[in-house]
Amino acid sequence: MPKTKRSGKQLVSTAGTGFGTSKSSQKESSGFSELMERLRGSKISKPKLREEVFNTLYDGATDAPEEGKWYFFEYDPKFRDQLKQWDQYPLIRLLEIKGKVILGANLHYLNVNARLGAINKDSVPTSTLHYYIPKRADNIFFEVPDNDVEILSQLPVEKFHRNRN
Repeated sequence: MPKTKRSGKQLVSTAGTGFGTSKSSQKESSGFSELMERLRGSKISKPKLREEVFNTLYDGATDAPEEGKWYFFEYDPKFRDQLKQWDQYPLIRLLEIKGKVILGANLHYLNVNARLGAINKDSVPTSTLHYYIPKRADNIFFEVPDNDVEILSQLPVEKFHRNRN
């Protein structure tokens, strides 16, 4: 499958989604396609954009995330003061559920250009792997349909916090 290049036309990309496992198409009806069309040409703050993303994903909200699916959520780490940096709004592929924590590959730890490459591959860089405690996300995970992952990966919805120790 041809790799996607960042051209500003991600809404009509040819790349696969879900780390190479999806059969969905960007041309399918998409909440994000509709959102992008509605916002085209307007200025919007990052907090307002996040709100719009959460509203778009609202129907897919769950308290029981499943391995292999994509999720976007708000997160407040238990040991945030000990972390060098953390993303308050992760976009993860849930890789494994281990008791009371989940292991996810957070695309936001990659630069915007590398995110599409990670989606196209069947593996993820170790720098994206992080454990999350579901109750620190208020047990609410917003599932991202496979055909919307590429679009969401290109939106500036991450919010990193950095500790200066």
